[in-house]
Amino acid sequence: MKLKYLLILPLLVASLQAASVSDLTFTLNGDGTVYSVTDCLESASGSLDIPSIYNDLPVTSIGDNAFRNCTGLTSITIPDSVTLIGITAFMDCTGLTSITIPDSVTSIGDYAFNVCTNLISITIPNSVTSIGFGAFYRCSGLTSITIPDSVTSIGDYAFYGCRNLTSITIPEGVTSIGRSVFKQCTGLTSITIPNSVTSIGNEAFDECSSLISITIPDSVTSIGDYAFNDCTSLTSITIPDSVT
Repeated sequence: MKLKYLLILPLLVASLQAASVSDLTFTLNGDGTVYSVTDCLESASGSLDIPSIYNDLPVTSIGDNAFRNCTGLTSITIPDSVTLIGITAFMDCTGLTSITIPDSVTSIGDYAFNVCTNLISITIPNSVTSIGFGAFYRCSGLTSITIPDSVTSIGDYAFYGCRNLTSITIPEGVTSIGRSVFKQCTGLTSITIPNSVTSIGNEAFDECSSLISITIPDSVTSIGDYAFNDCTSLTSITIPDSVT
């Protein structure tokens, strides 16, 4: 019996080992001055620290689809040399529970964290100005997210299906709440809409069944089709005279 455990132990240790740089593929940009992480082995598991320097050159971006389907990764640290997170960069990383985004990042691409169902919380740094289309689509485990004042654009479907989000504050710089941005956020009980917002898109809060009340600021001039459809707990709403 003791021999059996001794044979199993190395296998358990191996399964707990962190992912390494050797799991990653780095690609030089056109003029050969910086690298982008363009791929990761789907077999990579555990935690991963992406290096800021590779072959004596800076790593400045996470490419499109770079970590797609890396279901064994549990946490990722992005270095402060990175300025861009590409389209579907971490899509379907269902094992990911935490990720550190540095202050250097200015843009989070479309569907960047799509269906990262075990991602619990994330802090978006003050450097980010835009959150892409469907960036956190169906991140059903997400319980909290901080959107900084630097953000001026939130793409359609950005938080669609984030069922465990309970509250969110939209920063002052955002001018529109797009189509289905918070659709099926069934745990959302409160939301703050700033005076900078002029339009609320189609199905923006569709199926937000826990939303109790909402105040629409005087800056809003249009509210889209089915914007509050199936908000079954909504007991009061104030629509300003500015809405035409």
